[in-house]
Amino acid sequence: MAVRIALIVLVLAGAAWFAVAAGSFSAQDQIAKLALATSTPTKGDLAAARRLVPRAQRLNPDARIGQGIGVLEYRTGDPAAAVATFRRLTEREPRNAELWALLARVAKGYDEPLSAAATARARALSPPVRP
Repeated sequence: MAVRIALIVLVLAGAAWFAVAAGSFSAQDQIAKLALATSTPTKGDLAAARRLVPRAQRLNPDARIGQGIGVLEYRTGDPAAAVATFRRLTEREPRNAELWALLARVAKGYDEPLSAAATARARALSPPVRP
């Protein structure tokens, strides 16, 4: 009897974890769609994405959640917010060349020295491509 109860508890815990993880990945997917699939995202799209962040981050520390927010900030005309977002992300993941390249892109035309430094960092982190 005790074994059955323990097994039921484990199954229920696994099901709960799966439900939370599925919700998290669904929210992350929605943020990505708002950031990239919308031809002209609006401030409303950005607000909707920001509301999804807490759910997306449950059991999921992936930087792509913040990346989606940064892309939306940039695409809705707020380079200062996008730069701040990508600075936080590169501080958290200093060896992520993709994040440095995105920081370089959003800083271009807004903070040229930062854009140049971020470009150099992205290149330094990227493996050389051989022909």
